[in-house]
Amino acid sequence: MFEKRALLAFLIATISSAAAQDIPSDRITVAGGFTPIPLTIKAGEQLVNKSPQYKPPNILYNDTTVGFKLFCAGAGLDTPSINTGTRRIRPAELETCNKNGVSEIVEFNLGRDALVAAQAPGGRLSALSRKALFLAMAREVPDPKDSARLIANPYRSWKDIDPALPDTKIQILAPATGIGLNATHISAIVLPGCRQVDHFKTIEANDPKAFEAACKNFRKDGAYVEYDRSPSAIQEIKGNQDLVGIVALTMVLKDNLRTLNLDNMEPTVVNVSRNTYDLTFPMMIYVKKAHVGQIPGFKDFLAELTSEVAVGTTGYFYSMGVIPLPLAERKQMRADVETLKVLVK
Repeated sequence: MFEKRALLAFLIATISSAAAQDIPSDRITVAGGFTPIPLTIKAGEQLVNKSPQYKPPNILYNDTTVGFKLFCAGAGLDTPSINTGTRRIRPAELETCNKNGVSEIVEFNLGRDALVAAQAPGGRLSALSRKALFLAMAREVPDPKDSARLIANPYRSWKDIDPALPDTKIQILAPATGIGLNATHISAIVLPGCRQVDHFKTIEANDPKAFEAACKNFRKDGAYVEYDRSPSAIQEIKGNQDLVGIVALTMVLKDNLRTLNLDNMEPTVVNVSRNTYDLTFPMMIYVKKAHVGQIPGFKDFLAELTSEVAVGTTGYFYSMGVIPLPLAERKQMRADVETLKVLVK
């Protein structure tokens, strides 16, 4: 299964790179993450309905990381004008952009979503601690008989980790490294859970880099599997009521799956909107400022994409599952886009 997923990731990257050679220069090309891309498609449809003289965006389906590789490859119209993601651009990616002449980038956030642990209806779990999740995912865990020594993960059932949990087989599906959701998975689930285990907490105190490496060492016996595409992950969860999927809240709500409380945190709309739920992530958009004046309708597209009709509390993005930003943040975001405020390092 892991080999097939690695092959799929390679094929997606290869197809996306090939597609980049045929990018049209008379329309906006959007690359990036599977979660935010539908928002740009919807905004494009709305704009074309109002102004038929414009063409809908050209869409490159890949993921956040591959999208940044294409976006940062150069400043010409043969490269994507927009990249989308569920994380901010990394310093190394920004450096690559700058080296390749992409020096003026407009960054903004359309709204929020959250990473959740989810099961299909009928699943027996209702809540988990991040410590329990980590112990279920880790390749090596402290020996229950000698906490100073690490052993290969012996846990097969959730009950093995915590007697209060059900006696069901551990099966976890989590976002792969290339997906933007992975950054939230690592920072908001894996590392906090690892930090709650005394053995690893001691490592962190002495060597933070060794701590992070140890925490990200996942089991490879089939109990922990990574996914490359969110839609396929949702289908797997729906087909297996014992599977715990680490996926986006919006997709869970859309497909009527169950969310699990993590460390007594509940991913409510209010908590996600205010960014007070630890597993919240943004719907980021990155725009090449130089392309805005060169592609017909680009300025109007950005106005549609950030309009209250789209991003507001009753906007069409909300109906697609995006949690709106608070009003003050929406107004500031719109002002920054209208002036094409450039991202500063």
